[in-house]
Amino acid sequence: MTSSRSQRLKSWINRWRRREIAQGATATERLPAPFIELENPAENYYRYLCQTNLSVFYRFALQTRSIEIRDFFAKSASDHALDLSDLLAVIENEVVDQGFDARREFLAKTFDSAILLTLADLIANTARDELDTFSAVKIYDFVFALHDGDEFSDQNKLQYVEALNELEFYDQARELAKGFDLNDLAPFQQDLLELHRIRRTAKSPLTWLEKLNEFYSQLGMSQVSLLDNESLSLLDRLTAAGSRQITGPKISVIMPTFSPGPGIRTAIRSLLDQSWMNFEVIVVNDSSPAEYRSIFDELERIDTRIRIVHQNENTGAYVARNAGLAMATGDFITTHDDDDWSHPDKLAMQIQVMLEDNEVVATTSAHIRTTAEADFRRINMRAQFMQMNYSSLMFRRSVVEEIGPWDTVNRGGDSEFYTRLIEYYGNDRVTNLNDQPLSFSRIWEGSLTSGEMSRGYFSYSRLLYRWSFRQWHWSAGKSGQKAIRTAGDERPYAVPTTFEAGQRNRSLGQFDVIYVTDFFRQAKYVDRALEEIATLSEVGLRVGYMHLYSPETSTPAGIPPRLFELQVEGKVTQVGNEDQANTELLVLHDLAIGMFLDQLNSKVEPKRSVVVDHMQPILSGSELRTPVIYAMALKNLDRFFNTRFELTGGSKEKYLELQNRVQHFRLLSDNLIWHTHIAGEPEEIILPERKPIVGFHSYGNQYRWPNNAKSFRSIYSSESFSTKLFGQLEPAFKKFGNESFAEIEVVTPDDLSEAEFLKSIDFWVYFPHYRLEDQVWEPVLTAMQAGKVVILPKRLERLYGGAAVYADVEDLSGTISRMSNNTEMYRKQAQAGQTFVKQCFTRGVFLNRIHELM
Repeated sequence: MTSSRSQRLKSWINRWRRREIAQGATATERLPAPFIELENPAENYYRYLCQTNLSVFYRFALQTRSIEIRDFFAKSASDHALDLSDLLAVIENEVVDQGFDARREFLAKTFDSAILLTLADLIANTARDELDTFSAVKIYDFVFALHDGDEFSDQNKLQYVEALNELEFYDQARELAKGFDLNDLAPFQQDLLELHRIRRTAKSPLTWLEKLNEFYSQLGMSQVSLLDNESLSLLDRLTAAGSRQITGPKISVIMPTFSPGPGIRTAIRSLLDQSWMNFEVIVVNDSSPAEYRSIFDELERIDTRIRIVHQNENTGAYVARNAGLAMATGDFITTHDDDDWSHPDKLAMQIQVMLEDNEVVATTSAHIRTTAEADFRRINMRAQFMQMNYSSLMFRRSVVEEIGPWDTVNRGGDSEFYTRLIEYYGNDRVTNLNDQPLSFSRIWEGSLTSGEMSRGYFSYSRLLYRWSFRQWHWSAGKSGQKAIRTAGDERPYAVPTTFEAGQRNRSLGQFDVIYVTDFFRQAKYVDRALEEIATLSEVGLRVGYMHLYSPETSTPAGIPPRLFELQVEGKVTQVGNEDQANTELLVLHDLAIGMFLDQLNSKVEPKRSVVVDHMQPILSGSELRTPVIYAMALKNLDRFFNTRFELTGGSKEKYLELQNRVQHFRLLSDNLIWHTHIAGEPEEIILPERKPIVGFHSYGNQYRWPNNAKSFRSIYSSESFSTKLFGQLEPAFKKFGNESFAEIEVVTPDDLSEAEFLKSIDFWVYFPHYRLEDQVWEPVLTAMQAGKVVILPKRLERLYGGAAVYADVEDLSGTISRMSNNTEMYRKQAQAGQTFVKQCFTRGVFLNRIHELM
């Protein structure tokens, strides 16, 4: 239902209610029945998400860059489910209305200020133009008018003042910056905003220079001046104004470059202007075309401290850095980008910290991202101009000898090297000079980070690279070792293919199948996708995976180690949405991923594309919530991949539901229902020979357990059988109390594998919460495949038919005793379970399905 239709309907309902109340009825007594339970399940879902996990949903929204997602924040922010345009119209009317003060209390209760402010932050950080920024300011103004700023977080304050400056509302911005004590929230942000304002409004760049030098003076830094050449950009005119001369140990400055522009002269000049005199600049030419040779010859003639190293192949900045490292003769090492400008005191300030304290092994500095004309920009999520400059890392030469050189990826290696350094030495041995901007880093279209990073967004390839090396660091630490690299050794963690040296922008070629889902550990379908990937790779198919965030993942943290292990083994290839590739079949688990793909694009070209739509267990009686609007999700997916997706259900029930949700030509035939598959062959059926052992294994969901401690003890505690439980049992201990497990053997994955656990039991008993409306569950199938008799509550007979035994709780002990004493009955029931699995849920069935689709 569109917002306008929804609003008209609500207005109609309100008029009806007022009329009926006037006639003496209550608000709902005489309301037409069809409208009493009017619900939008998608709005319910995202309102719940905003109310319970607002910060995660905000980060998800930044990562998607979605415009459509703004409406869901807006609808969640008021009792009236206003979309963004309606919300802005109401805000505009209320703020200018003479009766605003009288309605302030009502409005404060009607609107959720935290969600409104998050929406304003989202719009400001993903603004496409000044109209978006203006919309964000209107929302900030409205909440400020309601609460006088009391509801504003530090981030809201920074973002609000920045947005006002962007719109040139300078007086209001200055007043708020003072009231918010902005410099206390972010170092010198208020000063930098004023410097930014002067750059935009002053008629002469000298006015800006004067303000810049005032800023440097209060920081105790040297003054700078401008070259007389007005044909140069402002950044390229910056130069030292008679800096000091300081001597000491030698610093090697490594500067990789490829096809350098005029900015390299600015970068070199800023180094030659340094007050620290003992240094060398090693410029590594990463195999630039021949026409650039004259530039390198020119640079080498400028100063004897400049050395040029020519690479034979273009392999990326970090291979080039390592080449420069091999040539370095300094006691301290640092790097410098080939178009940045550094303040004359930069090298001196960074090395001085290490000279004064031998325990400090490295320092970093802060920088400000700027255009060539000194228009400050940021790509970080937090609204402050000064950020840590990873490229400024300066370290003792011994560091490389201990932890190894840079990773030879073609981007992102700074963060890995810095993290490895921190993990090895500890935070207290690295000093970050983040309160003084020692560099201006140039922003220009086509730069390495262009399109791959923006305010809260990282390309998915960069994200996976970070998770991969971090998990290597963490696993090394857990095993009591240090994460170190030795030059020439194989990389011990996975990286995206196009991150390898010399492989940037290379086509990944032809795949048989590419899987798309959210691959975070906590995502709903990651384990299923991994099982399918492993199966397909084992039969020789070329398989890729694409990671995209899902709004269903409430805790996006960590990638399953198994995925990266498969990648290191060459069994799966990471495919970013920005990577070029072709595939016979593209399989997407989690339709919700498509909801907010309205702004991103993929270069993958699939011949056939399938969405597997799963039905999740729900609690009966709960508010109806769903993360998916089918038309919206499919439209975005079709556009994103430039294809038309077909759909199938992850179960028979879901398939039948899809028949009423999508066009018939999008639905695959019913023999292609995407049942889960169980790896391995049926196990030998072992008959009970002793006091029967009942088992159950779970992986964390509390609703997979009985509804209370009394029911739990009635099911799993009995004199007629023993009980053994396996898996992630913390939710059960928390729910039922330690005393409920007094007579139960608890087994962890460290004690036994899942297969060994199943072999050790006779009956697998599963009685979930009575309100759980369940679907076919993989652990049930695994127990059947293992040759165990599965006992379930009678309500689950619709799912498993004759494959299981069904009993009431009070009959459970008797059922187990009867089957234990009748070995033929036990054998037939175990065989029925294995037959049920064989019909739909085996590896062979899955492979036939894939080949039919291909």
